[in-house]
Amino acid sequence: MLVLAIAFGLIAAVSVYIYLGKTMEPAPTPITTVTVVAAKSAIPPRTKITQDLIYVKEVPEEAAHPKAVRNVKDILGLITKYEILEGEQILIDRLYSDEEKIGLVAAVPRDMRAVAVPVDEVVGVAGFVKPGDRVDIIVTASGVGETGDVAFTVLEDIQVLAVAQETEDKTQGKAKVSTSVTLAVSPSDAEKLVLAERIGKLRLALRPLFATATKGQGIAEYDILREVKGWSPPRSGASSASARPSASSSSPGVPPSGPAVTPLSKGSTSSRPSGTDSASGIEAAPAIVEVIRGTQTTYVTLIEDGEVAQ
Repeated sequence: MLVLAIAFGLIAAVSVYIYLGKTMEPAPTPITTVTVVAAKSAIPPRTKITQDLIYVKEVPEEAAHPKAVRNVKDILGLITKYEILEGEQILIDRLYSDEEKIGLVAAVPRDMRAVAVPVDEVVGVAGFVKPGDRVDIIVTASGVGETGDVAFTVLEDIQVLAVAQETEDKTQGKAKVSTSVTLAVSPSDAEKLVLAERIGKLRLALRPLFATATKGQGIAEYDILREVKGWSPPRSGASSASARPSASSSSPGVPPSGPAVTPLSKGSTSSRPSGTDSASGIEAAPAIVEVIRGTQTTYVTLIEDGEVAQ
């Protein structure tokens, strides 16, 4: 009887201990989850967020970052600032907002290229070219033969993206001379612009607001000089070459000591250009001589009576 009493007492004690232990355990707290937007795979910086790059997953509320994106629609189309790893919650601070400026790359129109050209006070229209303006690109280059130097519009209606390192006009309309201007051009026009800078000197022509297409046709030195009174083109390439002073006849850098033309003698008939070619009966053009004094160039026409018209 004593053994049975001890056994039943132990069983009762253990049962009470187990019962009291279960009743004193805290009730399990329900886990609250929230949805966050995460990256399906690693997203490089400056990448546009699209539907196939992200997904929605549920995480415990305490594991969700305070700045984690909760709605996919809030970030579609935005650009990443930094790399986002696979499975990482996408934070709003790691994306460019619609109001933020990414830099010049964001200002380049689609399918266009940004090309910088050197400018100075003259080339840059005295510093009045500003970001957002539109310009024509004129190039001057050395001509060949009787045409002389040429000038033509190589590109028209080109958008100015930046002046120096400024992509916005902060001068309030005041002139500011810079050393470079960045233009938005198509890939083919970019090639033209680079080649034009190689073969000649560029000049910007500022276009007015709402300007119409008025592209120039190009002009040669010959077209300008023929409007000068008393000037006419050489009769041939040979006469033009003979009329020019030889570069080897004087030392380099030393200008001729006097005019490179001798008036015709009134008594001479062999050297005087006649009004009509005796062999063909065709009227010949007066002879032209280019007189160079240092950096100054003068064109002289030999008149039939032997006088010189300048």
